Amino acid sequence: MHGASPAQSNRVTPLHSRLHALLICALLVTVAVRFAEPIQDGDLFVHMAYARQMLARGTLILDHTAFSWTPAHTDVIYCAWVSELLFYGLWAHVGMASLFVFRYLVILAVVGLAYAHARRLGLARSPLTHLVVMILVLASYTGTIIKPEILSLLGMNLLVHLFFWAKLRRDQPAAAIRVLYLVPLVLVIWANCHGGFIMAAPFLIATAVGEGLNLLFSPGLALSRRTYAHLLASWALSACAIVATPYGIAYPLQLFGDLVLGHRPRPDVAWNAAHRSVIAAIGGGFYFEELFVLMAALLVILTALRFRRAPRGARFDWTILLGNLACIPLYVVYLRGTFMWPAVFAYSALQLLHVLDALPHRAASRTGFRQVLRECTVALFLFLAARSCLTAWFHPFYESWLGFGISYINPVAEAEFLAQHQLGPRLYNIFDSGGYLLWRLDPAYKVMTDSRSFPYLSWFDEQYHFTNGEDVDAFMQKYVANVAVIDLMKVDLTRWFARTPDWQLTFYGPTAAVFVRRGAPVTRDGHRVPAESLHHLRNAYTALTVFDFATNVEDFATAWEVLDQLEQRLAYQVDPKALQQALAYRDAHRALHAGDIERARSLFTRALEGKPLSNLDHTIARLFERLADPAADIGSVKAALQQLAAPG
Repeated sequence: MHGASPAQSNRVTPLHSRLHALLICALLVTVAVRFAEPIQDGDLFVHMAYARQMLARGTLILDHTAFSWTPAHTDVIYCAWVSELLFYGLWAHVGMASLFVFRYLVILAVVGLAYAHARRLGLARSPLTHLVVMILVLASYTGTIIKPEILSLLGMNLLVHLFFWAKLRRDQPAAAIRVLYLVPLVLVIWANCHGGFIMAAPFLIATAVGEGLNLLFSPGLALSRRTYAHLLASWALSACAIVATPYGIAYPLQLFGDLVLGHRPRPDVAWNAAHRSVIAAIGGGFYFEELFVLMAALLVILTALRFRRAPRGARFDWTILLGNLACIPLYVVYLRGTFMWPAVFAYSALQLLHVLDALPHRAASRTGFRQVLRECTVALFLFLAARSCLTAWFHPFYESWLGFGISYINPVAEAEFLAQHQLGPRLYNIFDSGGYLLWRLDPAYKVMTDSRSFPYLSWFDEQYHFTNGEDVDAFMQKYVANVAVIDLMKVDLTRWFARTPDWQLTFYGPTAAVFVRRGAPVTRDGHRVPAESLHHLRNAYTALTVFDFATNVEDFATAWEVLDQLEQRLAYQVDPKALQQALAYRDAHRALHAGDIERARSLFTRALEGKPLSNLDHTIARLFERLADPAADIGSVKAALQQLAAPG
């Protein structure tokens, strides 16, 4: 059972070898391209700040209130000290590039574990194996982001790998038992790396029940009674292993209460898609819903084929059924948990394929089926590989790009500006950018909120309304800060600060705008300073956001420069309709400058369709309305319009 059967070995031809090499290369290229991304969100920086705190204070117990000036609570246990110290050590002693290398190593480890199991099954060269591994990699995307969660991806794949390895060696009970007792060791490390270990519980429970049902109804697929007894003992030890953290049993109890029983309301799901279902990711280039259909279809087909052809007592593997059913809900309803089921799917599919391969078939039907299966499998594999690479190039995640560095979700340029000027100590800021701000600026500045969310749940509704530009005056009277770092995406809030006389814009970059109170000491006589990084933007979505902000604050020199980038370097990424609107806006100002009022009016109508109007746009719109007034001085109105035209 641990190698290729003679019949299978005889089928390995030079053509099959070349196909195998081609598919392996295509998989590696897909991994290299699809995961060539900058650091996505601010979570990594929060975790490295925690590591810095642990080293400075000499304790693994965290203080959640240390980075912010707003009300924060410490009653939430967060245990990820192993991964936090690991990431901080790599960043501090090797450099940022080591984090991208680490990500690739974890993904390749997941791939290697799957192929190692396929090799034991004699399926390493099967095109269907390559397809299954490709699906495993693509469907596990949410677990590959550089933060502690990536170790949950590795932990889940290692746990499932060990179980199916033991299952494969059921005819060698001693060897199977040794493999099973590695699972508690995995969990004791995993529990100190990331809280995702709690999501392995459904799989472990399902396998315990499933193997028991196999003993009763599918003895041809069951572990021996002795091995099953040791499986139950190992799983019991695993339950004990997860309390081996600095927080003891309180940690898994809290996770169970929050995730399963809903003890702690999480209103922050309103802006954090990671806590929503896969439906929230539709259209985002992840294709989770399509991969779900593909995984489910493959399992159903393979199960049906085996049920039809296998002898009694070996037709139905209850462990595979229950293991997948236990993990599918995590995939569907919890975007953050999508990487759990793909591991179970991949090993289940390989196991089903192995059993089918070993069953006797009529030669003619077997040859015909394999030929059709091979052609369809290779076509589907190449489609998934090509689509993934093209998506990475043409449709990167918003504020990201194909390449490395730190994404525009994190206010790098804005934080450097603040670090050079003592404008604090209190910041108004947004959830997304708080992680990087506290990492770069603490202790000189304290954030209002950050991507952890949980310390600020008691006043979440207030910050949610503030972030959306609602009840801003009341919020700022209650929570008083010195400087505001507002993400450009939050259009209503940036417009509020831009038009409020008590605040002035002093700097903005690809991510956020920095506003200070009127009269605060700033550079260049208080004139706004665009970041140098705006001269070479790498994401069309970000560029469009910068363009809209720059036109709103009437910084047309920057707006036109960014628009040039959208027309040239970023043309392959940009949404055609959005680009045409931006071009129409620039052409409208040029038409105004040239005195072509009617053309300008038509262009402005097209450019501003569905968009909020800036103060300048409101003024221009009112003047256009005056042109229809018979009592108006048309000449003076046209002259006023011409004077409002932006240069360039």
